[in-house]
Amino acid sequence: MAGLDIRRTQLSNGIVVLGSENHTNPSVVLRLNVRGAPVLDTPGTAGLAALTASGLTRGTKTRSFEQINEAVDAAGMSLHSGAGRHLVSIGVRCLAEDLKLGIELMADVLRHPTFPEKEFTQLKGQTLTGLRQADNDTGSVSDRHFRELVYPEGHPYRLRNHGYQETVAPLTRDDLEAFHAAHYGKDGAFCVVVGDVIFEDIVRRLDDAFGGWDATGVAGVDIASPSAAEPSLKDVVVPGKTQSDLVLGAVSIRRKDPDFQSLRLANMILGRLGMMGRLGDSVREAQGLAYGVHSELDAGIGPGPWAIRAGVNPSNVDAAFAAIRDEMHRLIDGGVTEAELERGKNYSTGSLVLHLETNDGVAGLIQDIELFDLGLDYADRYADIVNAVTLEQVNAAAAKHIPRFEQTVRVVAGPAR
Repeated sequence: MAGLDIRRTQLSNGIVVLGSENHTNPSVVLRLNVRGAPVLDTPGTAGLAALTASGLTRGTKTRSFEQINEAVDAAGMSLHSGAGRHLVSIGVRCLAEDLKLGIELMADVLRHPTFPEKEFTQLKGQTLTGLRQADNDTGSVSDRHFRELVYPEGHPYRLRNHGYQETVAPLTRDDLEAFHAAHYGKDGAFCVVVGDVIFEDIVRRLDDAFGGWDATGVAGVDIASPSAAEPSLKDVVVPGKTQSDLVLGAVSIRRKDPDFQSLRLANMILGRLGMMGRLGDSVREAQGLAYGVHSELDAGIGPGPWAIRAGVNPSNVDAAFAAIRDEMHRLIDGGVTEAELERGKNYSTGSLVLHLETNDGVAGLIQDIELFDLGLDYADRYADIVNAVTLEQVNAAAAKHIPRFEQTVRVVAGPAR
């Protein structure tokens, strides 16, 4: 997509601001990102970062949870806070006329949360309920054990973002307060604004709200490249289930790896396009061995996992694995075709255009541009980047980075086999 003008500057305390003006409708999306994210959790405190992020809007030194909600509802805006693996995002979506209030609320919940005991207790209870549900979900259980097998103890990508029942249950509001004090600050923070604003004006407003914030926080985290995990097969029994979820894969590449676009296209052809690519055509449609099957490449700041996931009848687990193996090896040994690559490129370029039709979509792209240092003209260059990838590069990336079936970690969660 051409013509996406993204500007970048810094507030007086160093917080980066990136913005794109869009005056076609009177709305604004504003996101302030800090680095106090789940990559900072330890094995014993998994879930602390996410719980802290969720607790930001539950009350501040000057506003109760009810007062925050009343102010948000009266303006018809939305205010949210939450944690991804690498970033905590505090976001506002509002009309341009309500931007002053939106910035005030964002600054208040980010800088002055109090994590009131009553609200913390309710929030932790909701989180534990979700974790109990996850521990009874075959897909979540298979993913947990997969990560624990492919990443070593202590690696941040090994942990579930929202933690586990056994790590969240002991947490107190004092833990959230201490985590916020230690890890929330201007270092590594950046703000994204998209919508009906004048960039210079929004920068002045943000500097008034955040320029005096001198908490240091965390600039970033180095994510190590682990040694390759030993190939293995693990069965996990989840009582009362009639479906099995399987996952197989290995640690893969970083987002900045020069092979990223080539591997992304290879993976798209294998298990993303249409009804989930070659895997869907063969394993699900032609052979009827899976309710659903797809592959995914989760390249992050560090080397994320590449994985294939499928939901299957327990009696079909071995046959599904065999069918998946055949498709993996067909890709590795035989590569993709020109027609498949053209389809993948068309989907990639077309989906970005659709993604950028909303302010939220533009904000998400700008967030990735800053996080992964893609360049402010990335959207303008994207079609050229994708279309420049050759068939030889895609096939070389598949052969290099997609493991053979026998090299993978494999987990099956469901009824006893």
